Amino acid sequence: MTVTKPTLVQALSEDLIVELTSRLVAIPTPNPPGQEKACADFIIDTLQHWGVEVERVLEPDPERPQVVAWQRGDGNGPTVIINAHMDTVGAGRREDWRLPPFQVTRQGSRLYGRGACDMKGSLAINMAIMKILREAEISFPGTLMFQAVMGEEMDEPGTRTLLQKGYTGDYAIVLEPTDLRIGPASRGVCWYKITLTGPAVHCGLAAPDAPDVMAHFATIATALTEYHRRISAQTHPLAPSPSCRITDIQAGEAHNSTVGRCEFVIDRRMLPGETPEQIAAELQEILARHSHPAIETHLAFIEWNEPVETPLDSPLIDALRHNIKTVGGREPEIWGPPYGSDVRNFIYDAGIPTVNFGAGDYRVCHQPNEFVEVDDLMTCARIVLGTVIDLLQSNLDFG
Repeated sequence: MTVTKPTLVQALSEDLIVELTSRLVAIPTPNPPGQEKACADFIIDTLQHWGVEVERVLEPDPERPQVVAWQRGDGNGPTVIINAHMDTVGAGRREDWRLPPFQVTRQGSRLYGRGACDMKGSLAINMAIMKILREAEISFPGTLMFQAVMGEEMDEPGTRTLLQKGYTGDYAIVLEPTDLRIGPASRGVCWYKITLTGPAVHCGLAAPDAPDVMAHFATIATALTEYHRRISAQTHPLAPSPSCRITDIQAGEAHNSTVGRCEFVIDRRMLPGETPEQIAAELQEILARHSHPAIETHLAFIEWNEPVETPLDSPLIDALRHNIKTVGGREPEIWGPPYGSDVRNFIYDAGIPTVNFGAGDYRVCHQPNEFVEVDDLMTCARIVLGTVIDLLQSNLDFG
């Protein structure tokens, strides 16, 4: 029998993907602290049992290993990466869950459990794709690489380390939940600390018109709120609007003294094309406009995550669009995810055209009673497999 792309796509097993999702959810990987080792062991053991070439990567933390697996090509075709993270957020308060968080419960078409959507279901899809291509014993010019990474929920060291160690490719799909929409761009974020310093005196001795650090904070907060309103009106074709939020306020030392020092953090979501230097200049202008002669103001850069985008004419996006229509039976939709992901590591650190594309609604992630639709998992699996086959330039009959 001739093996065709449609026969491979239709051969993806719902029972297998549901079983793998269930097994993965049953292995808790809350981050912090991570605890990905048992999950990595399961993935490695399963792939090895199927005859898939697989490697355990002990960097950056040998107690939190990562997994890289391959379906090697025999020509000069591209290397395509499918990526998903093993860690999840914690389950939070057990009483907020109607169902056990670390045990998949199927109700109708939904699989409930921590990580079902973000991203144990995606790991299951990637494992199933590796299995079906291994068993088909097809010759591809290109190579498929599957990465199961650690630490995405905090600081993203996993994918970054793999890329630094040379586990790179020509295209990458990060299977974050996008509700089967293509996410070719990601907002960045800059964090800054603003420190206000002024006189601190006993509240009973403070003059009515004495300099007041917290009153000055209120003035700056109002100005930053107006700044947020102004920048949030900006639009970008591939990403949500920018924003500016005050977080992590630290002030005061005693309940009977005026505040002499107030520190707070600015979370500034940024569009592709914006830079930390540009944003710092905008914030400095606001602080200068509302300066107080008796209160010292200091702005310090903390860190940033880079905004990134993959051009819409990339072969990766062309292949995804084609398979969303022909395999998924729906019109392709471009979407700007409001969250950050390992996409930025692929694009910014390694220059690899990458998109977010996966099953599930991101709004249920990190929430009690997280779930994913089985139909969406299967549609995603078929679209990703079809896209991978096209990009690997297989010699199959694509009829």
